[in-house]
Amino acid sequence: MKNPCFAGMAFCVFTACGAASAAPWIELLPQGYYVTDLSWDGTAATGNITGDGSYETFRWTHDNGVVALGRASVPALGVGGGSPDISYNGDRVSAMIVASDYSMATMGRWTLGGDWEEAFNPLPANVYLLDQVSSTAWGLSGDGRFVSGYYQKVGVGVQACEWSPDGTLIDLPTAPGKRGRANAMSYDGSVVGGWEDEGPGPWLPTVWRSGVKHSLVSTSLGSTMVQGVNLDGSVVVGDAPDEFLVMKAAVVWRWNGNEYVQQFNGYLPETTFGWGSARFTSVTDDGNTAVGSNYFAFNPFQGGDAIIWTPETGLMSGLDFLASLNLEVPEGLWLRDFQSISPDGSVIAAAGLVIENGLSQSFLIHLKEPCPADLNNDRMVEDSDFVQFANAYDLLDCADPAMPLRCPADLNRDGIVDDSDFVLFAGAYDALLCP
Repeated sequence: MKNPCFAGMAFCVFTACGAASAAPWIELLPQGYYVTDLSWDGTAATGNITGDGSYETFRWTHDNGVVALGRASVPALGVGGGSPDISYNGDRVSAMIVASDYSMATMGRWTLGGDWEEAFNPLPANVYLLDQVSSTAWGLSGDGRFVSGYYQKVGVGVQACEWSPDGTLIDLPTAPGKRGRANAMSYDGSVVGGWEDEGPGPWLPTVWRSGVKHSLVSTSLGSTMVQGVNLDGSVVVGDAPDEFLVMKAAVVWRWNGNEYVQQFNGYLPETTFGWGSARFTSVTDDGNTAVGSNYFAFNPFQGGDAIIWTPETGLMSGLDFLASLNLEVPEGLWLRDFQSISPDGSVIAAAGLVIENGLSQSFLIHLKEPCPADLNNDRMVEDSDFVQFANAYDLLDCADPAMPLRCPADLNRDGIVDDSDFVLFAGAYDALLCP
């Protein structure tokens, strides 16, 4: 679909004016709330309510705070699992939930303004219950269409899959006799990261590209896996055996057109050799920032830290990173991890333990303010962004196959790039510098 016209508006001439970038700041969530995933710009989040032991899924926004989404499986059935995730626009959430008839725990998808939709109810003939669980949810495609995880398949066991409430169920291939799980997905769900086991045994980090399996390592060391996937699946992150094959290290893999090339990022210097471990759990869309956690010893409670990696800094501890921003861990918290970073790189979801009572508590590190009109993510809205916007404006419909993933020029998120988006873009173009 093509846009029939282009709005006649004049842009201002570039100037050096513009507001200075806002200083990084911290936003604290209530005790007992653990954030597991962030929307594209970090303006929405999801996670589990851990403080009351329910592990109920919640959705957070700055304006409305935390809102419990119901259907928690732990109070109803005594079983839990999976990890809540949120779509790029923040309007959809995936999680393992209790079925509407309380017959089982299963993967589900929640939509803003709607309710939960559930998988495998009624139970198909090729799906069985194990400990009252038919399936678990571990990931959500950026467009919010697909939920990933696994289901209990007759004759197979743990079957890695993608599921959508429209009836789509995609089995991700594993070798005969092996199990798998799908942890994270690209924006459109065409690239999936997770693990395949050694039948049964240690987990091996695995990627499925358009249904084709790519095993990322050949030697196992405990439970290693892919935990984060960027916009188009060109970069995935997780953990894998280090070069000495003695401990798990944080790893980035980059697609070169034929295979994923492994980039070891190691572990922090304080890590006890042969006993500690490090892993990445999230990565930005440009693949230039990865975050996660580092255990100094086998027992996580023997010490650890959050970690962050960029090409410029290499691997840094969370404490050092906060200090570099002139920030500190909120008083009374023991920093444990950087669980997620927003795909645009503007917000990090950090978490710690409350020293006084042992509860989990998340806090958001706001590195920069959202700047949706900055289409090339260089913190300026200028001519190169205008070229991208004009191309998208000509296409009009976000569903057009030629439209870039995420349809970034759709600034008001209504599914089309039209005059209303142009007005928003023009205002940002006039300001030039992102806030």
